[in-house]
Amino acid sequence: MHQFTRLYQHVILWVFRRFYHEFAWTYDAVAWLVSRGLWRQWTQAALPFLHGKVLELGCGTGFVQLAQQQAHPHSIIGLDESAQMLAHTRHRLHHSRLPATLVRGVAQRLPFAAARFDTVLATFPTNYIIHPATLADIRRVLAPQGTLVLVDSAQFTTHGLYEQAVELAYRATLLGGTTAPPTRHPYLDYLEPAGYTVQVHAVRVAQSVVLVFVAHP
Repeated sequence: MHQFTRLYQHVILWVFRRFYHEFAWTYDAVAWLVSRGLWRQWTQAALPFLHGKVLELGCGTGFVQLAQQQAHPHSIIGLDESAQMLAHTRHRLHHSRLPATLVRGVAQRLPFAAARFDTVLATFPTNYIIHPATLADIRRVLAPQGTLVLVDSAQFTTHGLYEQAVELAYRATLLGGTTAPPTRHPYLDYLEPAGYTVQVHAVRVAQSVVLVFVAHP
């Protein structure tokens, strides 16, 4: 049974890697489906918590980049390991005639000088975000009094057949759920020992609630 579970996890990871790379062109459609059309609003729940110079980890297809550049041009840099995701973000920004400052890299080895950013942001990140090297390098690039903002754990406040189907899909792909928040979010078990003071904000987005973690080293 343990071997089957490990094999299943490896398969899921392989599928997600393809999803973020070769099949990145499907990302927006899949995200729209699993969020009942709320994905853009979910990711943008972080916007009120951003300040100063912003680094977005895993910028994906660029919804946050677009909104932040519209409000504050040249205030945000996007980083992603996937060249395909960066291409989607660049196209989205150029289509709106907005600047695009995008870097290919990984969060465990950020290619930036120390204390460069006032805010580091990640929306619905995979497990790379809790890697000790990631949390350490985020601290390195944050300016004094800087802020780490994480968006995670969207929960529907309605529980119809659609929401139940999405819940099953999340559990099948080992992503947890979207309807029943844990009593203590697992992020806290990594952020607090790494020296972060964390505030958790429940942000209402249509028929859902999104958790936004605001952490200070």
